[in-house]
Amino acid sequence: MTRRRVCAGVIGLAALAVLALGGCKPDNTPTEYDTLTKQNFLETCTNFYFENTDDTLAITTNTVKADVTPLTQSQCECQYQVFVDNMPINAQTAKTEPGYSGPNFTDLNAELKRDPTKAWNSVSDDLKGKLQACASGEGSSSGGSGESTTTTAAPAGTSTTGA
Repeated sequence: MTRRRVCAGVIGLAALAVLALGGCKPDNTPTEYDTLTKQNFLETCTNFYFENTDDTLAITTNTVKADVTPLTQSQCECQYQVFVDNMPINAQTAKTEPGYSGPNFTDLNAELKRDPTKAWNSVSDDLKGKLQACASGEGSSSGGSGESTTTTAAPAGTSTTGA
């Protein structure tokens, strides 16, 4: 009988842990372009981690992955601004923008992980041109210190970053 109680107790603790951990899972879908969204984008694009202090981002010397040749911080900030200015952050926001029919930032990011070619093809030629202008240094930038040089999330032969 003691053995049954121990098993029941272990099963009960496991069930409680699953419920507790499930309740702690935050929804990481961005609802707006904010400092965290920008930090995630810049870290992926530059291949450097950023520190966030009071909503101010500072690049570190710690790389995300080895053997990656990313864009400069300035090029990445330019690309981020292209997304901010031209693409709704999520599906809900896209519904509130009359006439907008392209992908939203959140869905594009998810699709880039599953099928980069399909994702890149869903982006308008105008937006691709703006992103490529940033990558080539011809786009306007919101500043930055430009630490590095070419991470691509688009299919081979194109030059942009993963969102």
